[in-house]
Amino acid sequence: MIEELDQRPLSPADLFEAPDLIEPLAAYRKWRVVDGGLRSLYAPVFWTERLQHAECRADQNGNPHMAPGSACTCGIYASHAPDHDFPTIDYRGVSGIVTVWGAIEVHADGVRAEYAQVEALCLYERWTRRQTDAVRAVAEELGVDLIDLDNLKGAAERYGKRLDPKLLGVTG
Repeated sequence: MIEELDQRPLSPADLFEAPDLIEPLAAYRKWRVVDGGLRSLYAPVFWTERLQHAECRADQNGNPHMAPGSACTCGIYASHAPDHDFPTIDYRGVSGIVTVWGAIEVHADGVRAEYAQVEALCLYERWTRRQTDAVRAVAEELGVDLIDLDNLKGAAERYGKRLDPKLLGVTG
């Protein structure tokens, strides 16, 4: 019976060590509402589903790999700190909360993750009715919460564990 187990094909679980974080990590993200959808800022990707799985399109050598790769820029980006200014400056900009899990690369200002799920989108009280309605429609389509931009930081802990600042070398 042991020989049979040794001859079985490898699964993804065989290739990875146990993660340091067991539960999803809550982080912040920014998007633009474009043509009625939630669009990534830097990649031409629409978040048509609440859950996203990162895929590397190709590393520096043209070889795709599982995202995020430490020698690559692939993965779903999220930040440790909320950006309260972005949706007040970019007329299509919206901030929100995501939970991330799977393989995660931790950096000083944020993370790159294998999986991300939209949990909440923010509304800004000074937006036009058009932008408010657009964000409400996207939130309803994705089935996510709406929160006030001023409550963004405090709301994150409702969705997942926050990364301990000591892991980032931040004190105080």
